[in-house]
Amino acid sequence: MSSSNNFDPTANTETRPDNLLYEENPLRLDDTVEPGLNSTPVAYTAPADAGIPSAEHPTETATGTGGIIRAAMLISLGNILTRIFGLGRSVVLASIAGTGAAALAFNVADNVLSIFFDLLVSGAISSALVPVLSRYANRTAPEERQEFWHIVNTLLTLGLVFLLSVLVLLQLIANPLSDFMTSSQTEADVKELTPGLVRIILFGIVFLGVSSIMMATLQALQRFAWSALSLAARNASVIVIALVFSQWGVWSMVVGVVIGTFMLVVLQAPGLRDMPLRLSFDWKHPAVREILKLYRPIFLGLLITSSVLIIDRSLASSTGVRSIPVMGYATTLQQFTLGLVGSAISIAILPTLSRQAANTDLREYMTTLMNGLKLLLVLILPAMLGLLAIGLPAIRLIFENGKFTEADRWLTFFALLGYLPGIPAAAIDQMLIFSFYARKNTLTPVLVGVVSNLVYLGVALLSVLVIQTGMMGLVVANSLQQVVHMSIMFWLLRRQFGGLGGHGLYRTALKALLASVFLLVCAYFASGLVTLALGESGKIVNLVTVVVGIGAGGVAYIFALRVLQVSEMNEVWQAVARKIFKK
Repeated sequence: MSSSNNFDPTANTETRPDNLLYEENPLRLDDTVEPGLNSTPVAYTAPADAGIPSAEHPTETATGTGGIIRAAMLISLGNILTRIFGLGRSVVLASIAGTGAAALAFNVADNVLSIFFDLLVSGAISSALVPVLSRYANRTAPEERQEFWHIVNTLLTLGLVFLLSVLVLLQLIANPLSDFMTSSQTEADVKELTPGLVRIILFGIVFLGVSSIMMATLQALQRFAWSALSLAARNASVIVIALVFSQWGVWSMVVGVVIGTFMLVVLQAPGLRDMPLRLSFDWKHPAVREILKLYRPIFLGLLITSSVLIIDRSLASSTGVRSIPVMGYATTLQQFTLGLVGSAISIAILPTLSRQAANTDLREYMTTLMNGLKLLLVLILPAMLGLLAIGLPAIRLIFENGKFTEADRWLTFFALLGYLPGIPAAAIDQMLIFSFYARKNTLTPVLVGVVSNLVYLGVALLSVLVIQTGMMGLVVANSLQQVVHMSIMFWLLRRQFGGLGGHGLYRTALKALLASVFLLVCAYFASGLVTLALGESGKIVNLVTVVVGIGAGGVAYIFALRVLQVSEMNEVWQAVARKIFKK
């Protein structure tokens, strides 16, 4: 939790207070559903060119592994742009504020926005909004489509009224909340700057809430392009505003965040151009009531999580002014990796799982889930070890500029080492959580979340207050939290289905791990040779080092997969070819 997860709706993330909160899908949608309480979903098969949504073909399905991969590719494209601009946002912050007081104040303000957004809106996306809306969206009769739009209008109307009320309340408690999160030991200039930043950035919660409902609607319709690409504009807005108004310092970053959240609404609107927009206060509609029912346990769990996060920020700030900014920069790299793979596949697979979970026979559901997990392992393990291999040159390339010093580089790298185990754990965990959501079981993930939060809080308090390990104690506690959550969820899944044998999951995991270790060795030595030959200084030199490391590692990994005969990678190539050549 200590740092920054995928997963926005926003999605996006880059300074999320907790790696477990998937980011940005900052929309953690941040990355299916139920028509009526007792209705049966109607199957809808998309045409061959369903990749581009239209009023005639409003949805596209991804029932097979290839379909999931193609949907994940589209989401990954949006995630790539989002994460690139997210890195750019962190670069601008590092240049403007380094790891000093201004960076700490901005991170706390951004954390406040993330915490309350996750609590009030984001947690409902995957757990309630997408599952319920997807089944209504799956009906194609005109009167059924009208009912779908009526539900969406109701959610937008009620959500806007609710979020405006929350905004007023949060403005009233901005000062005491900021004071607590910056701890009593924080410097006076941080205490003075933070409340003002919090008050401004909180306006973003209204736009985030509206854009989250829009994003859930687009996901239910399987129009992934609009939401995926809009997330990139959020971070791009922060960069542009911060650069244009650089004389404002971190205030320009906060204004950029608010404008970025507004852009999420603007850029997703074309994807809903066929929606008849009107006010609706039909809060008694069965779908609205079901969404509230599904979200109730999620909200209670997130209430505990949010409380722990607020305590976490106070603990982190007590370990030194540089701790929170350093953990934020390390988390940017971690979330970049996680967002490209874990969030994309999980979001792509959720609507399919939700439809299959409605059947009495769950064999199709389990096949889809196991295929998704195998594909995830083949992609996330090399991503994690590849990040380890090129971590230092990547930090030099991305952050070392302006007020970001060499000492900050090493602190960021050490934090990144602590976060690495959480990357595969968080990716697998997100898919497992979605698999429970697909079966309309929102309570189990919440209870597991409470347990893992208590584990985190216990380890964090012990590390900071008793053993006094400082920042690294919080980093390790975060990774442990994610590993614990994933382990419990996996154990529960095995219990419910009497084991997971026959799908080749463990065999794929072992082969992918062996191939990833080979990637690590090749990438590390390749980048090391470049550093030995050209040195460490200069953006071009560091760029060459990173590119050579990635290239050598990628070639080594593909070779190892071929030797080990991992079939999942062939499916990736086939899906890419079909998307490119329209086969």
